[in-house]
Amino acid sequence: MTPPTRRRVLGMAGLGALSSVLAACSSGESSSSSGTSGTDLATIQRNGTVRIGMEGTFRPYGYHDASGQLVGFEKEIGDLIAHDLGVKAQYVETQWDSLIAGVNAGRYDLIINNLSATDERKAQFDFSIPYAESQGKVGVAKDSPLKSTDEIAGHSAAQTETSNFGQEMAAAGANLVPVTGFDEAAMLVSFGRVDMTGNDFVTFQAFFEQRPDHNLRLLDGNLGDPSEAAVLMGKGQKELKSAIDRSLKTHLDNGDLKKIYERYVKTDLTPPTTTS
Repeated sequence: MTPPTRRRVLGMAGLGALSSVLAACSSGESSSSSGTSGTDLATIQRNGTVRIGMEGTFRPYGYHDASGQLVGFEKEIGDLIAHDLGVKAQYVETQWDSLIAGVNAGRYDLIINNLSATDERKAQFDFSIPYAESQGKVGVAKDSPLKSTDEIAGHSAAQTETSNFGQEMAAAGANLVPVTGFDEAAMLVSFGRVDMTGNDFVTFQAFFEQRPDHNLRLLDGNLGDPSEAAVLMGKGQKELKSAIDRSLKTHLDNGDLKKIYERYVKTDLTPPTTTS
């Protein structure tokens, strides 16, 4: 889960080239020369569908239950947003490493996948107001001699390289070992192939509940500052951003999101301050 917000770094050089090539080849996708990208609100409403990109393997954010149905608290947030836009939600599942580029490529209109609005990302995309906040943690094997996040430097860490927590671990001095997602990272740590992995506490909590036989424990201390998740969309789509912000603010204010969080993780992930 690139996966548990949990995802801050972006290879901006590659994305910049990609956005210039792929910008606006069809209705609803504007030319990069006009300062906009992605799909506008009018096109989404005309189509009757908002396409939402997510991994779909990132418990408890968005994943498939035993019956194969897509569930998760970010999936429910996407459903609320779609309802408020007056359209149906269509979920497009994509691996983390190609997820963000899919907006300018026209594969989907939004991403809801625990993304943080970093400065690098805001240079290329727009973001909604935050809808969730979570704290980073570091997991190691139970028999590891490491005790604290102060000991990260010089150790190997299994991470999706372009994720929030990949950036945090690299900044703390870890040597990154690339993986495709949290499940692979946890397996490598459990088997002693790497020393640790960083992610948010929600992701670790869900893993511990699903895998009571797990071989992981958390180091003392936190990884970086709390991470705020927001909806990513094309650059310059002001009407779409305003509509999504109104939807999120409504459900933050009336407690709908709090109920969703407590149902999935037994913790209120509502950001302490959210402004439109």
